[in-house]
Amino acid sequence: MTKYFFSVLCGIFLFHISYAQNNQPAEGFKKSGNFKQTRNGVITGTVIDSVSKKPVQSATIFVYNESRDSATNSVKEMLAGNGITKDDGSFEIDNLPSPSHIRVQISVIGYDIYNKIIAVSPRSNNTTNMGNALMKQTAGNLQTVNVTSTVPFMQMGVDKKIFNVSQSLVSTGQTAQEVLAHIPSVSVDIDGNATVRGASPQIYVDGMPTMLTLDQIPSDLIDKVELITNPSAKYDASTGGGGIINIILKKNNTKGYNGGINGGSDTRGGWNAGGDINMRLGKFNVFARANHRSRNQKQTNHTERNNYNDDALTSTINQRGSSLNKGSFNFFSLGTDYNMDKRNIFTISGNYVRGTFNNNQPQAIDSLFNNNSTSNSYGDLLSKSSAMFRSLQGEFKYKHNFSDDGDHNLLIDVNYNRGKFNNISNINTGTYSDPAFDPSLLLSDQLRSTQINSINKNFIFQADYSNPITKNSKIEAGIRGQIGNDAPTSYQYINNSTDNIPADFNIFQQGYLDSLASSKYKSRDEVFAAYGTFSSKIGNKLSYELGARIESSNYKGTNYSIPGNVATNFKVKYPLEFFPSAYLTYNITDGQNLQVNYSRKVNRPDFFQLLPILNYSDPYNIQTGNPGLKPEFTSMYELSYNKTYAHSNNFLASVYYRHSSNLITSYQYQDPNIDSAIVNTYKNANSSKIYGLELDNSLTVAKIWDVDLNYNLFNSVINADSSLHTSKNQRWSWFAKWNNNIKLPAGITFELNAQYYSKASLPNTSGGGAQQQQQGGGGPRFGNSVGSVQGYIGSHYQFDAALKKDWKWGKGNTLSLTASINDIFGTDKTTSYSVTQFMTQNSYRMRQPRIVRFTLSYRFGRFDKGIFKKKGAQQDNSGGDDTGGMGIGG
Repeated sequence: MTKYFFSVLCGIFLFHISYAQNNQPAEGFKKSGNFKQTRNGVITGTVIDSVSKKPVQSATIFVYNESRDSATNSVKEMLAGNGITKDDGSFEIDNLPSPSHIRVQISVIGYDIYNKIIAVSPRSNNTTNMGNALMKQTAGNLQTVNVTSTVPFMQMGVDKKIFNVSQSLVSTGQTAQEVLAHIPSVSVDIDGNATVRGASPQIYVDGMPTMLTLDQIPSDLIDKVELITNPSAKYDASTGGGGIINIILKKNNTKGYNGGINGGSDTRGGWNAGGDINMRLGKFNVFARANHRSRNQKQTNHTERNNYNDDALTSTINQRGSSLNKGSFNFFSLGTDYNMDKRNIFTISGNYVRGTFNNNQPQAIDSLFNNNSTSNSYGDLLSKSSAMFRSLQGEFKYKHNFSDDGDHNLLIDVNYNRGKFNNISNINTGTYSDPAFDPSLLLSDQLRSTQINSINKNFIFQADYSNPITKNSKIEAGIRGQIGNDAPTSYQYINNSTDNIPADFNIFQQGYLDSLASSKYKSRDEVFAAYGTFSSKIGNKLSYELGARIESSNYKGTNYSIPGNVATNFKVKYPLEFFPSAYLTYNITDGQNLQVNYSRKVNRPDFFQLLPILNYSDPYNIQTGNPGLKPEFTSMYELSYNKTYAHSNNFLASVYYRHSSNLITSYQYQDPNIDSAIVNTYKNANSSKIYGLELDNSLTVAKIWDVDLNYNLFNSVINADSSLHTSKNQRWSWFAKWNNNIKLPAGITFELNAQYYSKASLPNTSGGGAQQQQQGGGGPRFGNSVGSVQGYIGSHYQFDAALKKDWKWGKGNTLSLTASINDIFGTDKTTSYSVTQFMTQNSYRMRQPRIVRFTLSYRFGRFDKGIFKKKGAQQDNSGGDDTGGMGIGG
């Protein structure tokens, strides 16, 4: 099924960008007799292996004929039709010009490209049988390599890796968090934060930044994942050093209809249901997606912190507990493409996501003091929270093709996001002098309640222009503007008592507002950019791309005092910044190449990292910003060798180096104005660097067994100044991933994935100010922001497995039952050790392992171009273009 899916996608893309449906024959075109040319020609044939004489399935058929480009008045070979072979190797392609002489090109993984010129004539009822096409096996073609022969899990583009995750079994019925966890080069922690080669990437959905978190994107709606490790100048420079992860949702532009429905449940009581459908009728392509997912997650944690003053141990805090998170979210998407004609395509689409989650987190916190004047205390804490989020996204795209083949074009993209987040949490802490929590030994009883409300808005406008000025050269240029507005408020209420607080006590009505721990902000950030690139070839082996980008950015914000609502304005403006990029590719032979690339990126401090206002919302982590923070600039270098060998197996080796100046890192200090309390803030370290080696090998071990191996070895170095109380933090680390896909008889597929992570340096905690404002609930977590550049995360590994059974019938109908299990051996535990001049901390966290999921899905569809046409209706010749996933530049 995956081979059919990939072949159809390739055919759709090439077919719709060519706009060959309305092309008129060139003056020198050969006609047969005096027949008027129509588009009712048909060709048939069978594709077979030249050695074994067995049929070749899923081969892609492209049909070309010569036509005059009305814009340039030049004769070009245009794509007239496409298709794929069936299980018996046969194919049939209709809607071809007749009479005509056409070129048939056949391509399939592991074989040389086949070409043949044939004639289509009304004298033969407009139908031509070209007989058997004999395919010769070869090592493959380098331009776009399908790395596996039966399951095209990964493709190599010019500047990106493309992962076809729609057929992934182990992430069925889950979210994008689980999907990315199995992608080579990508790491995902227990909180759903993704990193690429040690840095945080920008997350896009269909080529645009998203306000959704990974666990809010259903896995069953994801088609592909694009990974750009070193984006060129046409991409947003604010990607820092982590590159771009672009999640492409399912969409199809082939005439006819196709879609699917699915439903499932797991052994924790969670369940999911959803579906997607695409329908192409005339000039319109309508697509819709919907998904519901409920979850019931359990997590255990244990943290121990030793606090010091002048190297003397003052206290030990020990926290043990668990959390149970229950909730659900709904994802809805609707859109349409309007192919007005072969030169103009309009797309309007929108997503709406809503969810509610309830968290119940009992904790025991023991505070053991070394000061003889203070007794030990034991806390019995119960945290309950209820959160709700809403996200609305709308997008308008317009593409104008200046040429019939679509290579010379202008794309305009307007995107608007609005998100709303609300959270109410209640933390009831009883403090006792007895570890058994004897009620008669209650020292105090505190109820702390928090109300968080946040509204986020994000507007993006971009225009991208592409023009192949010669056969081998192309220029691209674009502009982009992004404006974001955030308005978070957090009101904390507190009641201290020596008596047990009644369960029905309404702290909000009593009005015990803790003004010191409450906050109200409003911020606006603006980024404006323009870019240009030039790409060309030198001879047949050497190609290059040079690019430049300029960006201007600034922050505006207001902090409101509580009470009083007195406004304090805050503003930071950064000068115009320059970001170059360069790509150089050398084709060694047909099947292997060498590429070197460079780019410069920036990580600007966010509003909360700059705002010099003390935030007491978490009494264990007092936060404040640093208005003196400078942007963090990163230079990225990469050298890659790509080799495609027998049967389209692929080997990719990459050496990378990333150097950052003015690294934004966390920092702690004691504030004498607030009883020498420890305050967490941010500071620019001197520099950091990460360099490493990444190896990818995708191969077919046997006819039924495909394997993808990924290995990443790297060294992370942070050079700090004396104020951070450490000179250098350095550690060699590595991780490996092993993905297996085995085709068994009777339509059964088995998938086994494994991953191992060695001990690694703590990730740099340079971001998340806005996110911390919205976390809400869950109780005090003094393990979150320790302000340290010293420490490590412990090693861990995980095995996931899945089994799927397919039943196929008719044309394009498939019923599938999938059973999957995560963390089979219960080994995916997150442990960490961190240290500052004021404390050392060990922590342990683990999500419940061995959750079994069952998913039933049904795929249907017909790629028949005339399925919705009434008998005798006129054929639509408007052309078309699948613009899904476009607009990522700008």
